Amino acid sequence: MNLPGALADRQMTLPGWTPEHQERLGKSRVFLAGVGGVGGVVAQYLAMAGVGELVLVHEGALEFPDLNRQTLMEMSGLGKSRAGLASERLSRQVPGCRITAIDARISPWMEPLAGSADLLVDARTNFEERFLLGSLARKLEKPLVFAAMNGMEGMVVPLRPGSGPCLECLFPEGDPAWDPLGFPVLGAISGAVGAMAAVLSIRILSGYGGSPDSRMTLFEGMDLSTRSYRIAKNGRCAACREGAEEQGSDHEKIWRRE
Repeated sequence: MNLPGALADRQMTLPGWTPEHQERLGKSRVFLAGVGGVGGVVAQYLAMAGVGELVLVHEGALEFPDLNRQTLMEMSGLGKSRAGLASERLSRQVPGCRITAIDARISPWMEPLAGSADLLVDARTNFEERFLLGSLARKLEKPLVFAAMNGMEGMVVPLRPGSGPCLECLFPEGDPAWDPLGFPVLGAISGAVGAMAAVLSIRILSGYGGSPDSRMTLFEGMDLSTRSYRIAKNGRCAACREGAEEQGSDHEKIWRRE
């Protein structure tokens, strides 16, 4: 059995899905920052959809509190590298997916790895790493999918830094109240947000349905509602201004909401 081909059988019946869409997925490479509650779900769905290669970046060993949401992890992995555990699990699930696992924080030396990817996915839990990944996306002109959750709420945003808003347009100073090790987590919310981010990622990589609009989608778990805002460059964004000066361009920088 051709495993990657067999896994794609059901999505090949989607209206408008073509062999070309599937071929693009098979040739694509994704740089995924974070394999926890959100990122682990993204990784699973991308691998099972037929993405050819994943670079998984996550620092640290598995701890007991992680197990309420991190679907790639098992009790037997306590104390072991989460990046390594994720790689092992995905390799068993989808042997045809090529996986590189890096047990580290997002760092500037990863620029060549990010540069060789077709898409960057941000599923980290702190703005220091998120901003660094956003800076790499802007410098490399790579599409970036931002995914985050807190308590019963989640957020996903497809970004195209350079031609569209960057992460710092949306969060100029991050969130001073954000505690990467102490925010409340319902595991199912992580899974819902991860699945939404995976849908955006698959569309961007395959071209299915065209490029997603520049929108911030907020998910509320209490009533299962969503809100969507069209986004654009923030005229006060220092990161965009610096990038434009480096490239000698004069992009329009404004906020728009619908």
